[in-house]
Amino acid sequence: MRGKSVFRVRTYECGADGFATLPTICNYLQEAASVNAEDLGFSKSDFASAGQNISWVLTRLVVKMDRFPKWEDEVVVETFPRGGRKIVAWRDFEVKDASGARLGAASSEWMLIDLATRKIVPVPESVFAAADPSDAPVLGESPFSKFRFPDGAPSGSCAFRAQKSHIDLNGHVNNVHYVEWMLEPVEDACPGEAEIVFRSETLAGDEVRVECASEGDRVFHRVFAPDGRDHIVAWTRPSRQ
Repeated sequence: MRGKSVFRVRTYECGADGFATLPTICNYLQEAASVNAEDLGFSKSDFASAGQNISWVLTRLVVKMDRFPKWEDEVVVETFPRGGRKIVAWRDFEVKDASGARLGAASSEWMLIDLATRKIVPVPESVFAAADPSDAPVLGESPFSKFRFPDGAPSGSCAFRAQKSHIDLNGHVNNVHYVEWMLEPVEDACPGEAEIVFRSETLAGDEVRVECASEGDRVFHRVFAPDGRDHIVAWTRPSRQ
């Protein structure tokens, strides 16, 4: 079953140009996914009601925006589960304006973790069964690519310390804050295309470092711990808007 969530772009969700930022779009995707999962009966609260201390974590995200909405625009996010395998579940999104014209699309991959042990648990078959075969993949059957952060000196870097305000319902830094952090050292802070791999969690008080490096038409990003362990790796392309 497709879910539909409607948002109106607020001033605090825009950049200096008056358009919604990529982190804003990612927040909309996350909220729409949470609402649809609850409607379908496999949200964090549904698992808790069944006595299971488990929750969803985002592991991969690809976002492609043809154009960004601006302040006061209505944004409609349609989302649906797209199956998966064993320990991963896929979910797609279409981002539209008030008239139904497509603004962009996204594909995501999720895992379930035990909130006590922080270990991955298998995805219930009911999640895969909720996928409707008539829902075509919005970015193709294989939207995720293999990539690595380029060797050599980074072109930009900065550092942050995770705050209590960055922590979400799962007790770790929310995925959208990584998107905010990874864009901080780059000139184009609102790319139109991004692919992000989430590798490890960050807790309140942890120091994180950010690096970026350009290669071809893409900018590569990494957010990592002082010991070199990656929290995310990502690449972005400039907006066509």
